[in-house]
Amino acid sequence: MRSGLGESVQVMEQREMGVNIEYEQLTLRANALREELHTEIERVLNDIIKFKVHIQKSLEDYEGFVVEEVEQELGGDDDDDADGEGYLDGGEVTAQMMVDAQEE
Repeated sequence: MRSGLGESVQVMEQREMGVNIEYEQLTLRANALREELHTEIERVLNDIIKFKVHIQKSLEDYEGFVVEEVEQELGGDDDDDADGEGYLDGGEVTAQMMVDAQEE
């Protein structure tokens, strides 16, 4: 009976060691996976920030282009103003002037 009990204890100790080794391996794998995901998220965020900056610059460039076009268009039409009010107010183009130009 003692020999059966001793074998049972030995089997349980081996199981415990196997479970501990498996736990350590899973912990290491989880840490490696966490680091990999962190690196990937950082890369994606950098790509998103670069894209946002690119869009902002493109919008600023387009806004400048629109302002130049409106100034050119209004510069030629300024003489045709029958009501005496000029579109240009100190060389600044406002949003309302752009709306007025589109309605014409």
